[in-house]
Amino acid sequence: MLDSPITAPIPAGEGAAPGRAARTARRWSLVAAPVLAGLLAVAGAAADPAVDLDGRQLYRLYADNPEALQFKSLSYHFSYAFWGVAALLLAWSVRGRGAWPAHGAVLLASLGATSLPGFLLADFYDSGIGQAFGVEGNVAVEEAMSGMWALQVMRISGVADFLLCLPVAALAAWRGGLVPWWAPVGVVAGIGGGFVVVGANVSGALT
Repeated sequence: MLDSPITAPIPAGEGAAPGRAARTARRWSLVAAPVLAGLLAVAGAAADPAVDLDGRQLYRLYADNPEALQFKSLSYHFSYAFWGVAALLLAWSVRGRGAWPAHGAVLLASLGATSLPGFLLADFYDSGIGQAFGVEGNVAVEEAMSGMWALQVMRISGVADFLLCLPVAALAAWRGGLVPWWAPVGVVAGIGGGFVVVGANVSGALT
């Protein structure tokens, strides 16, 4: 009797090549994602017309330099996206002992990647409001929004989730035996030194 399509044996080696190709692609994506995230963060910081500034100075420069602002915001948008991809790919590679922190990293990356890039839309509004109504318009809008508690919750949780997802994923990878102990330490040191100590500028992004 002829073998049915469901039970017919698969020749040895058939299907192995696609599986190897998929694993190779996943490994290269894991290498490429953080590199792209870093390069785009540097590009965004370099293009930012109001780097390390806030308040009225930032509003004025965003209104006066909409083209540079667009390069800055677009670069950061995809930098944040690739950052989340790196954390997800690393967490999904973990098995065994590191599985539980890997689940936490996936949750953090999902929440951060769906929150933080969206905040960059505020840059375009800041520039448009400044162009249409001047800096006083920006200040009035900011004051009106300052009492919206849900916005603060989204902002704090989005930033926290985003900053924690890659360190937790690196910790899970260490627990799972995929990386040495200094890998999560290096990730924490880089994020802490770059974003917290140096700031959101070219030097901080390079760190």
